[in-house]
Amino acid sequence: MKRVLSTSSVKPSQILALLGLLLLLSPLFIISCQDLRTQTITWVEYEPVYMTHEEFLNSVSLETSRDLVNPGKIYFYDGYLFVNEVNKGIHIIDNQNPSSPQNIGFINIPANKDLAIRNELLYADSQKDLLIFDIKNLHNPELIDRVEDVFNISANTPPGFTTQAVDASMGLVVDWKPVVREEVCEGNCHSHPAASRGGFRTMSSDGSFTAGESSGGSQTGVGGSMARFAITGDYLYAVDDRDLITFDISSHNASKVDRQYVGWLIETIFPYNENLFIGSVNSMYIYDLSNPAFPNQLSVFRHATACDPVVVEGNYAYVTLRDGDNCPNIQGTNQLEVIDVEDLTNPKNIGIYKMIKPHGLGIDDGYLFVSEGEHGLKVLDATDPHNVKEMRHITDIKTYDVIPFNGVLMVTGASGIIQYDYSNINDLILLSTIPVVDNN
Repeated sequence: MKRVLSTSSVKPSQILALLGLLLLLSPLFIISCQDLRTQTITWVEYEPVYMTHEEFLNSVSLETSRDLVNPGKIYFYDGYLFVNEVNKGIHIIDNQNPSSPQNIGFINIPANKDLAIRNELLYADSQKDLLIFDIKNLHNPELIDRVEDVFNISANTPPGFTTQAVDASMGLVVDWKPVVREEVCEGNCHSHPAASRGGFRTMSSDGSFTAGESSGGSQTGVGGSMARFAITGDYLYAVDDRDLITFDISSHNASKVDRQYVGWLIETIFPYNENLFIGSVNSMYIYDLSNPAFPNQLSVFRHATACDPVVVEGNYAYVTLRDGDNCPNIQGTNQLEVIDVEDLTNPKNIGIYKMIKPHGLGIDDGYLFVSEGEHGLKVLDATDPHNVKEMRHITDIKTYDVIPFNGVLMVTGASGIIQYDYSNINDLILLSTIPVVDNN
């Protein structure tokens, strides 16, 4: 027999209470349904900036000085600072008085990131090409040679997330422009490439290099640690994403004499005592320059997967590892590693020190300067490499790389070019700041 529920068995007070509860919950049901129906997602992705081949070849020129917008590498030579404006060119700054630097000119070089100087000749990359400038007259640098198609890494590498593949029919990629995207999704947006962080994501690695007085009485400049170029004697060494390329620069023309495979995702190069220390995302490679035209690999030191510039002083190498910034790495790997390289064929780790987000670094007479990106600059006492100690943390600047040279610390980063007198390591004195200008 079928049972019928009679409404008479439900009290009026219970009906009123149930109706009230439904009225209270109905907005939540409506909002929940609306969330499921539509969702707006906003993200930033990079789109390529193209230039025709003819425009690319004809765009190199000397221009009047301009503001710093996105400074990359710094290079000090004969009293002057040369500052890379990422993918745009090189600022020329008279730094004979570090307390009052003067911006005197700009060399427009599309897709430029690296530079090096020897004997009044400036070497700079431009997309896949190597350019050589005569800078005897810094008010009128002259392009004297172009070595085409020598680098594998180029402006084709985006600095961050992108869903756009490079279209060669559009011309050469000389830069990447950040663009804010917005899309309304049905249901949820978890399948969207920006939400899943898919798309064409590749590692971006910018940097300059460190060099010193080379043999034979030639004059070479001094740079930072985020290097892809290095000069020793009559040779320019450059790394792209996998290879070490050797150029003979004994004359005004650069001739490629060797190219050899090094490893996966090569990032930086540092010359020291007739050796090259090459950083990749998971290793430090040591090369011998007994035969400078054909470097010989001595050893490989493996470390955690992370972005990793390296500097060397005495028998010790110092490597910073960081996560993020498009580094293909282990999350949370932010540290300084100290490596004993007395035996170049058998490097040994002797210490690991926790950092926040370390980028470039420099060392002078046992004192280590570490760029912490958005988190400022650290000064470390490494006079005892087995027991490195933090001395000072400057937190009100944004840093990328450093050059410590003759008591003047030159710092580059999102805050601009900042210089300190460190002749008294216990009392850094701010000398000057060339600020970054936000053109947006």
